[in-house]
Amino acid sequence: MKRKGIDRLSIIRQLREDSGIPARYVSAAYDTIKALPSHATFGGLELQRLRETGKITREEYHRCRNRLLVCRGEASQKGNLCLRIEEDEKLRVTVAEKQWVTLPLFTPEKYRPRLTEAPYYTVALKRRNDYSGYDVRITIPVEEPATVSEPKRVMSLDINSGHVDFAVVEKANLTPVAFGRFNCSTILDVRKAEKRRRIHLLVNKVRNVAKHYGAEVVAGKLRTLHSRNRNHANRKTQGMNQFRIRQVMAYKLPMNGVRYGERSEAYTSKVGRKLSKPLGLDVHKAAAYAFSVKVTDYPSFLFLRGVHANEENGILSMRLNRGSEPTVLHQASVGLVHDEAGLLPAEATPQHKVGAGEITMSLPTHILQAKV
Repeated sequence: MKRKGIDRLSIIRQLREDSGIPARYVSAAYDTIKALPSHATFGGLELQRLRETGKITREEYHRCRNRLLVCRGEASQKGNLCLRIEEDEKLRVTVAEKQWVTLPLFTPEKYRPRLTEAPYYTVALKRRNDYSGYDVRITIPVEEPATVSEPKRVMSLDINSGHVDFAVVEKANLTPVAFGRFNCSTILDVRKAEKRRRIHLLVNKVRNVAKHYGAEVVAGKLRTLHSRNRNHANRKTQGMNQFRIRQVMAYKLPMNGVRYGERSEAYTSKVGRKLSKPLGLDVHKAAAYAFSVKVTDYPSFLFLRGVHANEENGILSMRLNRGSEPTVLHQASVGLVHDEAGLLPAEATPQHKVGAGEITMSLPTHILQAKV
């Protein structure tokens, strides 16, 4: 009806008269399809492929498409008018005008206080394929606590296939505090429900580390839609389901008093390759550290993009498309001080382990010190 150009109010009025269901169900259903393109497949593309290959019958196809009932909540109604939760742990489902049925509902004990304090809630009923019952999903609004102060540290994440590397860095002087890795390769080879549970376990680990160091969490936006190597990148990242990880962190970390943000992580891996040997880290942890520098001090990150660790003794040299490498430091007008800018001590070779000494790199804005 929407593709034929019928307006929203006419669609709601006509479907209400034809089916007899309340208009709130129709309005919630319309909001789910109003922004879909014309080639959208109702019921999901995976379900349609199963029907085309003959793995499911036509009746099963229509049964799977017709198993969801959603109604949004309103603050003026103090909850939800059509799918209302009663005090005695029951769900009242409105099926027609002034007609409803009451179903038993189980709510975990830890979520009951939040449900009673919420001004409204949205309820989704999904029928199981074997008709053994319904799965109920309740969504409530959650606001970020106003007591969260501005953290002095930032924890940047480098999400890869099978593991997530992080770096905790001081915002004042870009001094690294901690490096680490969360091994989560089991997320790749499990079913949807188990993958969702393990993603929550991963986010809980990120929350614990961020609260321990008093840092805010920053994750990178990864978009492979217009990438040249789109298929190769999608195989590595979609199995990790990095979008779902960021989606869970976006609402779960603020609930626990941890600030969360998303920034572009362009060129962080390239800078990480340059810093991995001088810092004595692997590429992924060095990329996480470069991401922290980019978020905290972007001019310093731009300087590191122009640095090349290609000298025999591991000393960083700078190239800004001006002259050759030995003379470029005198020719580039970026506020550097002669040959002292961008140099590392001779003893700080890539073979040194963590805790052996200090590396000092003079940047246009301040001194960057990293313990190696």
